[in-house]
Amino acid sequence: MASTFFGLNIARSGMSAYSAWLNTTGHNISNVKTPGYSRQTVNQAATGAISYGTRYGMVGSGTEAVSITSQRDIYYDAKYRISNSTYGKYSTRTYYMQSIESYLYAKDSQTGAMTNSLTNFFKSLSNLTTNVSNTTNRTEAIGFADTLTYYMQEAADNLQQLQKDVNIQIASTADQINSYAEQLVSLNRQINTLEVYGGTANDLRDQRAYLLDQLSELVDIEVIEKEPVGGKGYNQFIVTIGSAVLVDTYEYNTIRYEALETTTKQGDVDNMYDLRWSNGQDFGIHEKGLGGKMQALFDLRDGNNGEVFEGKVTGAANKTDAATGAITGATLTVEGTNDIANSLFKLDIPEGNGVITVGNSQYEYSSFDVEIDAAGKYTYTFHLKTGLGTNAANIVGKDTKVGDAVDFRGVPYYVSQLNEFIRKFSYEFNQAQLKGYDLYGNQGKEMFLGVDKVSGKELNFGTANLVEDVNGVLRLKAPTAADPNATANYTFSSTWPYDASGNLRENDGYALTSYYSITAFNTSIDTKIIKDSRLLACSDQPKDPLGNVEASNANNLINNILTLENDTTMFKQGQPASFLQVLTSTVGVDSKKDSTAAENAEYIKNAVDNRRLSTAGVDEDEEGQNLIICQNLLNYQYKVLSVMNEVLDKLINGTAV
Repeated sequence: MASTFFGLNIARSGMSAYSAWLNTTGHNISNVKTPGYSRQTVNQAATGAISYGTRYGMVGSGTEAVSITSQRDIYYDAKYRISNSTYGKYSTRTYYMQSIESYLYAKDSQTGAMTNSLTNFFKSLSNLTTNVSNTTNRTEAIGFADTLTYYMQEAADNLQQLQKDVNIQIASTADQINSYAEQLVSLNRQINTLEVYGGTANDLRDQRAYLLDQLSELVDIEVIEKEPVGGKGYNQFIVTIGSAVLVDTYEYNTIRYEALETTTKQGDVDNMYDLRWSNGQDFGIHEKGLGGKMQALFDLRDGNNGEVFEGKVTGAANKTDAATGAITGATLTVEGTNDIANSLFKLDIPEGNGVITVGNSQYEYSSFDVEIDAAGKYTYTFHLKTGLGTNAANIVGKDTKVGDAVDFRGVPYYVSQLNEFIRKFSYEFNQAQLKGYDLYGNQGKEMFLGVDKVSGKELNFGTANLVEDVNGVLRLKAPTAADPNATANYTFSSTWPYDASGNLRENDGYALTSYYSITAFNTSIDTKIIKDSRLLACSDQPKDPLGNVEASNANNLINNILTLENDTTMFKQGQPASFLQVLTSTVGVDSKKDSTAAENAEYIKNAVDNRRLSTAGVDEDEEGQNLIICQNLLNYQYKVLSVMNEVLDKLINGTAV
């Protein structure tokens, strides 16, 4: 038989259960604006019935709050993190691609400033067809040429600064990931400490899930939680990035970044970061599955449209010290096998402190030399900093490359395009100048030059001694007494304008070099021509006997120069203006593509989040209704308690028992 006060205990159980419900509802309302919080509910069940040993059997003993659970759906958590990683990648790309777009476009028109300057340059040259001696028109033409080089330099400098900023962001993002990993481990300890004896640490789990949401914007992650075998012990919580483990319950790997002393492109900034895991594992900075903001940053910093120097090893030899016989380095002879390796104008590998990959091995080189034969075949000799050992004979015939192919048009791609344009255009214009004469009756000189960043001297390419054969190959004249028209292979070194001893190769105040040394960063107009427009070659013959430059002769050269504007064979894209227009339209298309992808990714992310919030989110109106329900249910429990109290009072005090 039940206790006399059994009814009071039933009322007490109801009061306890609905008080838990009321407190949980208040907790939900308090955390409406808490990021990552998910709605909690009380799971309620009837307590065990008691047998009276009578005909009607058993009677209920009340209710109890069994547990408090979080209304979180791990399926939608995983879907959200996937979409958030995609959004992180494209939103980061969009931000930086818009910057690149602004660098290559004029601020006040739809046409790039470089394109405007090029067009104005040719327009001003056309004015010289009527009066070749007009110094005003000459000065105007030279001014637009100078403006073209200015915009080239400005665009290249801005792109390089952007690469620096992105590189810093890579280190900052690595620090963020490390911080999240440390916080996740701390939360794992707290959660397991509380849950090892039963129950669920809902608020701590929400904090952990919110950290994972933030982490997923930086990189693509996979989360696995394993219950202990046999149900005893603590859960194992694993977070992976690609094939590497970031967090394993109470342990975590950190990402280490190290500034490299080498570069992979001619225009790359120094001290670019490489990432490795603290356990020594390679981070895989160019893996497609990296995802998130981190992948976007590496795409932008290293993206070369999948175009890198490629060749085949044709020779290898160790260098030894003459006195000791110790290996001091090596030479690697490579025959170019793609467009970049077989074009002086497209060649964009670093002049020194570069890395060449042969098979699966990498070697640092200090410099390289190039020889171009009459057939246009480029043969490179790389001077390696370390010896090849016994591998010297084994690597002959193997494929080689400089840098990783990153299938995205990032900073390196656009810098390489600017370099290719200014080299090729400078060469074509300078060649035309060398075939003509200035107002003083002297042979024309190269107008588009470069500036050596070390000595500050203007670079001269020595093209007076160069010829271009039917294949468009640049070759060095080597006349002899027997054959004054003989030619030899054209050679140049990445160390130019300095010789092997480190001395500056000079001629008439200029530093002698090759067109490889001119880039969008150092392109310039000969200061002598800027100061004296009469030095601009506009006539194809020197002065007549009276000391005059004949207009007909002037027209011939000027007209030849003007044909460069519409020369569709100069570039793969067509005429010079077309090259720049394609370049600016390409960055516009890329920027728009990433912007659209970011908008779509954001839409999907928000849709998944809304679906997740429909279950896990806290609705103020719904919780307000729950408050009223809890209040009424508690009032009923108080009523039960009051009635039971009256019955017992009557029983005890009113019946004289």
